[in-house]
Order: sequence, then C-alpha cells, then structure tokens
Amino acid sequence: MESAKLLTIAQTAELLNCSAGFVRKRIALTEMNQPGGWPKGTFVNLQPNGAKSLYRINQEALQNFLSGEGQAEEATVEESVEPCATGTCSF
Repeated sequence: MESAKLLTIAQTAELLNCSAGFVRKRIALTEMNQPGGWPKGTFVNLQPNGAKSLYRINQEALQNFLSGEGQAEEATVEESVEPCATGTCSF
C-alpha cells in the first residue's frame, strides 16, 4: 500500500461527489458483512485496536472496483432482456 494514494473519508466523499456519511455507510456495511459495502481491499483501518477507527481509502482500488461494478450492472441488464416468444409481450 506504499504506492497507493490513501484518501480520508472527506476526500473520498469529495471525489465521489457524495456525503461523508455515504462513505462511512459503505465501510460499515463491509465491516458488518452486509451487502452494499466495498471490498476490504478498498480501505484500511489505521487504528484497528483504538477507541476510534481511522479509515483511509485506497483511491486506486476504489476506482477499479467502481469501474468494474458499472460494467457488471450493464451486463446484467443486457442478459435479463428476453425476446417475446408469445407475441403479446408489452415493452
């Protein structure tokens, strides 16, 4: 992680044009093993045993994840379109 650019939660929120609460929520979902979080490799807790967590986000890993996720969503939409076999389908 030496070469990776680590961002604060506020910097990440600015980069993604969202709120800091949104970034914290993605981290919390991941930590609680809930759907909707980011992969563990996208962030690091610099104070894992501290009273308060100090998260930093790996900018490169996050951008790779988000760009890959967008492609996966597009592929899912394309695969779910089925041709109308009965002739009575409404689109």
